[in-house]
Amino acid sequence: MNSPPPHSRQPVFIFGTGRGADTARRYFADESGYDLVGFVVDREFLRETTFHGRPVVTSDEALGRFPPHDVMAFVPLGPARMNIIRRDKYLQLKSLGYRFVSYVHPSNRLHAGCTVGENCFILENQSINLDVTIGDNVVMWSGCQIGDRSRIGDHVFMASHVVVNGDAEVGEASYLGSNCTIVGGVRVGRQSFIGANALIAENTKDLAVHVVTPTPALEIDSVRFVTLLRHPI
Repeated sequence: MNSPPPHSRQPVFIFGTGRGADTARRYFADESGYDLVGFVVDREFLRETTFHGRPVVTSDEALGRFPPHDVMAFVPLGPARMNIIRRDKYLQLKSLGYRFVSYVHPSNRLHAGCTVGENCFILENQSINLDVTIGDNVVMWSGCQIGDRSRIGDHVFMASHVVVNGDAEVGEASYLGSNCTIVGGVRVGRQSFIGANALIAENTKDLAVHVVTPTPALEIDSVRFVTLLRHPI
């Protein structure tokens, strides 16, 4: 994971001005090691020249305004098109010579042997056990559990409260929904979609979809239902 040199503030720009970029901006505001110098968007998405008081420039202007040897990049895009948009933008900027920061919220303790790649966005209150490997360009929303020796592939997106038990592997560009559980030793195939609350107890195929049926509504209104609970028929 890239870290700024001691006693310095590393200049960094954020790609995008959408919800993900705005969330990243708020977290970076609390990170004293980095100096957020601006935002970069593709030209067709340029709507304004400033965003929260910092300049917004187009992708074709980025090399001139934010030279790769001076400014690092951060791409906090979401899981659209099974993480392909975030992957492609990350690889495009990498091909231009940019280096990337990773944001790991200070509430997280990384144990011995854990590694985190570049351009990762790891939010609060993760439980990350021994010898875990997290690849490049990974998003982990709040409150996930990653067991010993598990491996999270590049470009993965994990929603809140995902459980990955020990010795499991999550294939690159997969999406893991809130409260899903990956059993220990299981391999989730490349670019799998694992829906909220799903239990994965066997290896999945590449491009697999595993979803759980939502809880159905009862044919009764809530006031009547509570009354029945208090006064059973």
